[in-house]
Amino acid sequence: MMMKRNIIFIILLVLTLMGNAQENKGFGLFTDRDAYVGGETLLAKIYHPANNSPKIVYLDLINPFGKRVSGASIEFRNGQANGFLLLPDSLSTGSYLLRAYLKNSASKTKVIRNIWISNRFNGLEKTKQLSQVSGQQTIQEKISSQIEIEGIEPVYGINSKAAASIKLDKALLEQLDGPLLVSVTQTIPSFQSTSYVWNSDSGKEGLVEKKGIILSGTVTDKKTSAPVSGATVYMTIPDSIPGFQYYQTRTDGRFYFQMEGYYGSVQAFVQCFGNNPAQRLKINMDELFASPDSLPGFVQLPIQEEFKSTNTQNIDAVTFQKVFKQDNIEALTPPTKAAESYPYYGTPSSVVNPQLFIDLPNFSEISKELLPGVKFRNYNNEPTLRVMNMTAHNYFEESPLLLIDGIPIRDLNVIKDMGTSEIKRVDILQSERYFGNLRFPGVVAIYTLKGDYSRIPDSDQFVRIKLDATQVQSSLSEPEATDPNIPDLRQVFYWNPSVEATENLSVKFTTSSVLGKFSLIVRSKLKDGTLIRSEKQFEVK
Repeated sequence: MMMKRNIIFIILLVLTLMGNAQENKGFGLFTDRDAYVGGETLLAKIYHPANNSPKIVYLDLINPFGKRVSGASIEFRNGQANGFLLLPDSLSTGSYLLRAYLKNSASKTKVIRNIWISNRFNGLEKTKQLSQVSGQQTIQEKISSQIEIEGIEPVYGINSKAAASIKLDKALLEQLDGPLLVSVTQTIPSFQSTSYVWNSDSGKEGLVEKKGIILSGTVTDKKTSAPVSGATVYMTIPDSIPGFQYYQTRTDGRFYFQMEGYYGSVQAFVQCFGNNPAQRLKINMDELFASPDSLPGFVQLPIQEEFKSTNTQNIDAVTFQKVFKQDNIEALTPPTKAAESYPYYGTPSSVVNPQLFIDLPNFSEISKELLPGVKFRNYNNEPTLRVMNMTAHNYFEESPLLLIDGIPIRDLNVIKDMGTSEIKRVDILQSERYFGNLRFPGVVAIYTLKGDYSRIPDSDQFVRIKLDATQVQSSLSEPEATDPNIPDLRQVFYWNPSVEATENLSVKFTTSSVLGKFSLIVRSKLKDGTLIRSEKQFEVK
C-alpha cells in the first residue's frame, strides 16, 4: 500500500512539473548583463506568449524592499518587445527584480529577473553577501546545436577588432518564431541572473491595450466617496493641435482613455464634470504599473573575489563615463503620428493674433476690440462669455467651449485678467459644434505664449499627469573616434535584439579598455515556445 501511494505521489509530482513547464513556455526576460552600476542603462528583451494582441508590455524595477523604482511602457509585437530602463544613480547596492507583464494579466503572470546593481559612490564597501532568488522554477533555455558560432578567439587585447560568423541550420529556420537576439557583453561567472515566471492573485484586471497605453481611473463623490455614474471626463493632450477624448463614467464610476500614437514624455490633463453643478467630484487615477506584489525568497551567498573586482572596475568605468558624458544608447526616431489637419473643435471661423495689435490689459478689452462675434463681460466679478451664432445671427444663450492651450475651462475667472502680452493666438468658431454626443455652442480657443498651463487651477476634479508614453525604441550606438587619451570603457560591445534569421550571419565588434570575461550569445524562441541559446566565451586581457 505504501509503495502504491509513493508511485501515485511521484506521478502527480511529474504531472505538476510538466504542467508548470508547459505553462511557462514562451516566457522570457533577458538583459544585456547581470550586474550593473547605478546611472547605467539596462537593455532588455522580453518574450510573452500573448494571444490577445496587446501592443504594450510593461517593464519595471523593484527594490529589495518591494517598492517600484522605475518603469517603462514598451511596444509589444508578435509576442516580443525590446526596451531599456535608466537605472537611477541613487540606488543602493544590492539585488533588484525586473518584472515584465501585460496590463490585462498584471494580476496573474509576470516574468521576473534577478539582477545586481552597485551604487557607484559606496560600491561594495558594506556588502558582505549576495542575495539571489531561491526556490523558484527558473525559465529554461535549451542549448541549440543548430546554431554554430565561429571565428571567436579565446583571448583579445583591448581595443581590438573582432568578427564572428553565425551559421543556422536550415531546419531551425523553419522552427524560429521571430528574430534573433545577438549580444556581445561582459559576464561574471560567479553571478548568473535567473528569470522565472511569477504568478499572483493580487491586483486588478485591465483592458487589453491593443492600440497603446490605457489611462484609467474612477470618479467619486467627494462627500460620500461613492462612485459617480454618468459623469463626463475629458482627457486633453496639449499641442498646436490638441488631442482630446471624453468618457462618460460607467455605473461603477470607471473611465478609460486610449493613448494611441504617443511616444516619449507626454503631459495629459484629465478633468471631470457632473450632471449637477453643485456636486463635488474627485478623480482617482489608477497606477499605470502593477502593484509591487509579494517578493520571492532570497538566499544569501558569499561574495566571490571575481565578482568584487569586476564590480569595482565597472564602478570606476561608469564614473569616468559620467564625467566625460559618454552615452552608448541612441534613441531612434519614433513612428510619426498622423497629424490632424484641424483641431477636434473644427475649422475656426476666424483666427486672431493679438500680438499684431495694440496692448490690451484684459480679456474684456480683447473681446471688444479684437475678437469678432465674441462677447465677454465681467459685471460684479461674475464674468460671462458668449459667441455669435452665424447661422441664426444672434448670440448663443450658453457659454461656448472655452479652451486654454487645448484644455477645456469652465471657470471664466481664469481668463478675465489675460492681456494681449500673454496670448499667442485665439481660434473662434461661430457655429454649433458636435463631438460625439457633446454639444459646443461655439468655441473660443486661447493659445498662450508660454504654454505652461500656470493659469489653470488645480482641484480634485482636475489632474495633471506627466508620464512616459510608449517608449521610443533605442539602439546601441557605435563608439566614436575620440581623443586617444580618453579610454573606451564599454561593457557591452554589441546588442541587436532584432536580427533577421538567415543561414549565415556575421557580427563585427570592437573590444574596449575594460578587462574581463565576455560572451557572444545568440538567443531566439521557437514556434512551440521553447527558448534557445548558443554561446561563445572569450576574455579581454
